[in-house]
Amino acid sequence: MMKHNYLLFFSGIILLTGLLGSCNLYNPAEPVPSYIHIQKITLSTDSALEGTSSSKITDAWVYIDGHLLGAYELPVTFPVLEEGTHEILVKAGIKVNGISATRAPYPFYNYFKQSITLTRGTITAVSPAVRYVSGLDWEGTNMWKEDFERSSGITLDTSASGTDTNMYRHTRAGAGDPEVFEGDASGVVYIDHKNTFFEYWSSKPPFVLPRGDAPVFLELNYRCNFDFVVGLYAHGSAGSVKTKVLSIHPSYTWNKIYIYLSPTIAATAGASDYNIFFGMLNNSGADGLYLDIDNIKLIHY
Repeated sequence: MMKHNYLLFFSGIILLTGLLGSCNLYNPAEPVPSYIHIQKITLSTDSALEGTSSSKITDAWVYIDGHLLGAYELPVTFPVLEEGTHEILVKAGIKVNGISATRAPYPFYNYFKQSITLTRGTITAVSPAVRYVSGLDWEGTNMWKEDFERSSGITLDTSASGTDTNMYRHTRAGAGDPEVFEGDASGVVYIDHKNTFFEYWSSKPPFVLPRGDAPVFLELNYRCNFDFVVGLYAHGSAGSVKTKVLSIHPSYTWNKIYIYLSPTIAATAGASDYNIFFGMLNNSGADGLYLDIDNIKLIHY
């Protein structure tokens, strides 16, 4: 996949979900359609280089013979007014920042392409599988993976704003340990009425991140019972500026999110490099608040 496969935003897109049950909308005089069924799109990774294969692919952007047929929420069965052999191309779609109104093809997954034979009145099942695009510098200093599997330590530490509680590397206590998403460990934060503020940032050297139309995303798995924020410290000759990118609401089961950093990077034009931070502020006086994080990935060309 070439660099020009950048993020296509369609704000407020209405997904065209073609259902088999809609066949009664067709005029009997019109041709009977063929149908395509896509249950899900799977991601495969080189785990040693690219990390987890965890994904949250919600949509399929489908092209037939190079023409966009539609964007469909998965799973889906939709009609096609074609028959015979055709080329289908499927791009994996996500909810940018976890928001349903900002669905788009994910620029760092390649597309699935296959020749299929369509028969009118018949459902053809397609099982797309995608990988990360080639050309990503996974081992470079300006990309970041943290899966909390290294017993030697984690690449997060107290930010410039300080913290009164810490993130711990929590190791799996048993097969059903809810605080570990996969593997042997995750990052865990506990907040209560005494320890009310948490903020850690990436402890690697600050990242030099691309501007312009080159997309920059932060992927992560998380589980929490209280809001937390993700943001950037932008460093420049005039000092550092802290900016919140996204506030993430509670998810009591493990969730996956793709956070779009490019608008915030563009808004800090004078910055030379960045730290990524995670924060929680308990202004409710509650106890028993937690944040679990796993599989952080900072991705860009």
